[in-house]
Amino acid sequence: MSIKRYSTFHSHRNYKKKNTLESKKNYSSVKIKKILFGFLAMLLVLVGINLFLNIPFMSLGLEEKKEKVQSQVIEIEPKKSTETLTGVSAFAENKDESQVQLFSQKQSDTDYPEKNSIQGLQDIKDELDQIALRNERLSEEELSLRYQQTQLEKKEDINRVSGDLNAGETLYQHLVKYGISPTEILRLQEKVHSVVDISCLNAGTKFAVHYKDEGNIVQFDYQPNQLDVYHIKIPQTEIDNIEVSKDKIFREIVCFEGKIDTSLYESMVEHSNSGQLAVKLAEIFAWDIDFLTECQPGDTFKILVEKMYRGDFYRWGDILAAVYEGEMLSTHTAIMFEDLNGNNNYYDSEGRCLKKAFLRAPLDYKYISSHYTQSRFHPILRIWRPHLAIDYAAPTGTAVVSIGSGTVKSRYYDQGGYGNYVEIRHPNGYVTGYGHLSEFAQGLHVGQRVEQGEIIGYVGATGLATGPHLDFAISKNGQRFNFLDLELPPASSVSSDYRDDFDMVKKNYLSILNENS
Repeated sequence: MSIKRYSTFHSHRNYKKKNTLESKKNYSSVKIKKILFGFLAMLLVLVGINLFLNIPFMSLGLEEKKEKVQSQVIEIEPKKSTETLTGVSAFAENKDESQVQLFSQKQSDTDYPEKNSIQGLQDIKDELDQIALRNERLSEEELSLRYQQTQLEKKEDINRVSGDLNAGETLYQHLVKYGISPTEILRLQEKVHSVVDISCLNAGTKFAVHYKDEGNIVQFDYQPNQLDVYHIKIPQTEIDNIEVSKDKIFREIVCFEGKIDTSLYESMVEHSNSGQLAVKLAEIFAWDIDFLTECQPGDTFKILVEKMYRGDFYRWGDILAAVYEGEMLSTHTAIMFEDLNGNNNYYDSEGRCLKKAFLRAPLDYKYISSHYTQSRFHPILRIWRPHLAIDYAAPTGTAVVSIGSGTVKSRYYDQGGYGNYVEIRHPNGYVTGYGHLSEFAQGLHVGQRVEQGEIIGYVGATGLATGPHLDFAISKNGQRFNFLDLELPPASSVSSDYRDDFDMVKKNYLSILNENS
């Protein structure tokens, strides 16, 4: 920035030409000059205070000078003592009215030719003020730019890809199409493995993957059914843990009762618009009631069940309590109870667990085609001989399950007429046999541990059989007996430590059922 340098040499020379006759100053002129020098000293003090404290009302800036200020180093040279009061009128032109009057009065007393000294001080002060103002303005702009840049750095562009998995499709195939690297997909699989195995999601699963421009996955959402939606935030560092959240689900307790006309399934669909509850109720009483053969028209049921909502969609939750009554079956009660140890099960009104050591039947069948007997005419061999088993007629491919927990004792093709045959060894000396299977369950092998209700094979007609059915036999300590005559012992009962809690839950549930009946 260029600074004007003012010289008083020329004006001083002219001053001498004009005032040769006044070399001898009179007393009055000396007095006036002393007054003006005093005023100048006071003005310089005020200017210094203004520069130091930046007092607004002392600003000497000129509007027309503001556009000429440039960012250069200011070099100021000391002025000679001869540079005295000048340019009072020019100075007054840029002040307010009161200041103009003040300096006009001083100018009227005498006319001093040294105008450039005060003008130089004014210009320097003016430029200093403009530099300070510009620096302040630059600081504000720089702060604003830094804030905007910080906001841009914080705002990350997140992309999203979503879809539904069809039969035979994998999540890997979907994500690769959108440019996500196999390495990042494997990283996602590793991170969420404790929650879900994304390599074998079921057909129909909805998903959404959120990822940055560079391909880093930051969130994985999946919906395994119409009600449940899970959100998994993927950690970007090794020390962070994944965060799993689930869309909020609202629960309502519903009580209703029904009467069976043809079957439990049809009656449940009529009252709840869902066959799901019929399956749940049949599973609860599976150890005591065979709904395929023992369920009769006129039987009644009452259930207390959870109704789960997410938005407008709902599904049935757990059955909290149920009562089933029939002429052949008397009354059966089920109460769901969970103790402080986390043991959750269904119990009857006396606190005995409904879950027995064995299921009442190893499959869903149409009817019993042949009962346990000591003498039966064999339809293929055309001879009379004992039939120490039960034949359950069912379509080919119907799943066959183990009636209790145990270990696979044998798995082979029986040449004596049973075809594909499996034997399961259970506790307390029990052994069950399953014959005429069309095929074994995948991976089933001798020595394998199986749980109650686990599939071990499928109905067929291998061996000596006239049609698809299951030949089921049971023995204890090597002696076969009629399974339909077996008194099934309960698996467990409510612990005495939690008996009071169970009685309170039972009272609440049954009172609701009775009030709404």
